[in-house]
Amino acid sequence: MTKTSPRQRVLDPTPRERILHYLEHRRPDYPFDSKIDDDYVEELLEDFPEVNVLAEIKTFRWYHNNRPFDSAEKPRLALRRWLANAWPR
Repeated sequence: MTKTSPRQRVLDPTPRERILHYLEHRRPDYPFDSKIDDDYVEELLEDFPEVNVLAEIKTFRWYHNNRPFDSAEKPRLALRRWLANAWPR
């Protein structure tokens, strides 16, 4: 097994880092909170190992025509339900 240098890790972020970045910067009106979302994303990756979580979050975004979340909508719950119904990779 080859070791990755810290420089390689910066250039090749982990799935968790890519998902967190996407939620923070690319998802309109997502209430990003690093304290909550770090654990949330880690849990999603553990609970849905057979699903490409980032691809499904992107699909969720465009399925809903990139519309912002309603104030009454719970975005984390909505994404979790979407992932629970996703097809495995």
